[in-house]
Amino acid sequence: MNEINSEKYTLYVESSKSRHKKWVYVSNACYQFPESIIGYVQGAFLLSYFETVVGLNVWLVFLAATIFIFYDALNNPLIGFLVDRNLRFTKKWGRRFLWIAIGIAPWCLSMLLFYSVPGLDATANPLPVFGWLILSLLIHDTFSSLVNVNNSALRPDKFRTEKERQTFAKYYTPLDMIALIIGMLLPAVFINMIPGDKKAGYGLMGIAIAIISLIFALLYLPCTREDEKMIERYYSPSEIDNDRISFLKALKEVLKTKSVMVYFIFTMCWGITITIFATNVLYLTEYVLRISTDTYIIILGIFLLGTLISLPFWFWYIKKLNNHKKLFEIGGLALSTALIPFTFFQGFGDLAIMAFIVGFANGCTNAFLFTILSPTVYDDFVVRTKKNQKGVLIGILILLNRLTATIDELIFAIVHTLTGFVAGKETYAEMDLVADMNLVGVGIRLLMGVIPAVILLVGTLIFWKYFPLTQDIILKNKAELEKLNF
Repeated sequence: MNEINSEKYTLYVESSKSRHKKWVYVSNACYQFPESIIGYVQGAFLLSYFETVVGLNVWLVFLAATIFIFYDALNNPLIGFLVDRNLRFTKKWGRRFLWIAIGIAPWCLSMLLFYSVPGLDATANPLPVFGWLILSLLIHDTFSSLVNVNNSALRPDKFRTEKERQTFAKYYTPLDMIALIIGMLLPAVFINMIPGDKKAGYGLMGIAIAIISLIFALLYLPCTREDEKMIERYYSPSEIDNDRISFLKALKEVLKTKSVMVYFIFTMCWGITITIFATNVLYLTEYVLRISTDTYIIILGIFLLGTLISLPFWFWYIKKLNNHKKLFEIGGLALSTALIPFTFFQGFGDLAIMAFIVGFANGCTNAFLFTILSPTVYDDFVVRTKKNQKGVLIGILILLNRLTATIDELIFAIVHTLTGFVAGKETYAEMDLVADMNLVGVGIRLLMGVIPAVILLVGTLIFWKYFPLTQDIILKNKAELEKLNF
């Protein structure tokens, strides 16, 4: 982007004013507690719980995740399509509020199902446990989709200017980091709370996470009520007169919109990278370091400390750079580079240093991916289709992003199978009796560094080569949205 366009973008951001009070930003950012905590605990601990504690074969866990994907293929896009319309209650309650209010408590409480398998032993009879896992995933996804689709559509409508989105990022990021700290560190405390009974520890973890998530969900709820200006926009002539795009046409538009698809690929690669990294720390502490799994708290705590310390730098850098595309290219390259040494660590000291560096590099994507880049991509889709149907776009994106969970499980299944990891062996001593621990260790080390680094590097290179939204195009999209009254 040339200097003139850079100055124009800077002036646009600085001149944009917000009509929202600070509590609206804070309340909306409270959503990150249930989203980040539930998402992290589900992604990082579910495999470990069902494979090592309950004894379910890793390929059955992968199969359950695949079945879940097929359900999700209907659930998310359908919800997105259905909620993108005015109903009888819209003029009074808004388009999003009631759906979020209906789904948010069941979504939080569904965490109780995952980690409370009722006295079932998968090593003797895997089918009941397999069925419990599938049922839990389907219930969780139903309410998760109802809330997440509506929240994701609400944010770009509520925070419409670049100034508002950058302001929101300043509230979102610290609260999101606190939520990640709770999600990453607190579960390990509960898992080891009852000596010799990890299954009961996981059950306590599920209860604690559900309660914490519900508390912050209630703090989030007030900001989801749309104000009069937003409701008026739902009933504007351009909105009413514009024919709704059909689901199949919307899917076709999503697949051919370059900004959306490149954004999806980059987000998916980043999600796979972080999930593999965080999940594998449990395996690393038990089967490579051979120390208490409480060390999991220390390693991830250092990682999160690095992310927190990095935030002032990344907030300064985004203002200095004035180029969203370049920012994510630098952030993605930095994180993928920082991950590689993890495969070759020698002891806990260098492992701690590496964790801090990876956390620092992760600060860029963690702070701005969903606060700034996502709304920009949504705006581009609306401008291209001339339809203000963000819900159906978000539903399709959530469907596509669910591939992340399946790919995570597939990667673990392949590596664990090739390296001889045996399900149901909770400790190094148990595993050592039935497996080649040198080979098992190689697999865990690769999952810690090289494998996620390569995945993220591929996503970053695709983003660098094909992402089309320069700052000049972002400004043109803003002007077009004003013309459309969207």
